[in-house]
Amino acid sequence: MFISTATLADVSALAALSATTMREAFGPPHNPVELVEQYIAQALTEPILNQELVDPRCAFFLASSSDGTPVGYAKLRRHAPPRRMQERNAIEIQRIYLLQSQIGQGQGRRLMEHCLDWAREQKAEAVWLGVWECNKRALAFYEKMGFERFSYHYFQFGSERQRDFWLQKQL
Repeated sequence: MFISTATLADVSALAALSATTMREAFGPPHNPVELVEQYIAQALTEPILNQELVDPRCAFFLASSSDGTPVGYAKLRRHAPPRRMQERNAIEIQRIYLLQSQIGQGQGRRLMEHCLDWAREQKAEAVWLGVWECNKRALAFYEKMGFERFSYHYFQFGSERQRDFWLQKQL
């Protein structure tokens, strides 16, 4: 797997990958198709991703297979962490997704390590993320990577309000 910093030239691939991974991770049986499609239309379109790609507070990383096919991505964002988080010099790992076919092969660990290394380069002292309370596989992965739960918040997923756990990791 090769990991690169995504640019505006990657927006089409990133939009397609974002939609596919969102459907795989949160579609039926976890959520109705309409809810997932509503979220994709609200958050993962090319115009929205274009805006995020040029935002200086954001960084996108694109993971590709040896033949150049995009297989995963991550989005990190520097902004104020939740009030309940003690460490204030922190970066959010806002999205980290792999195609379902890539899960269980160590690719997620490699992508996460890339994100953690980047956060360290930015002089962050911690990272944090939100994960849906029903996403048992992701919760297990983050625990294995050394993240600890510190709180929760509600996340608007399409027209539905869902509870996410907030997790953090000291760097």
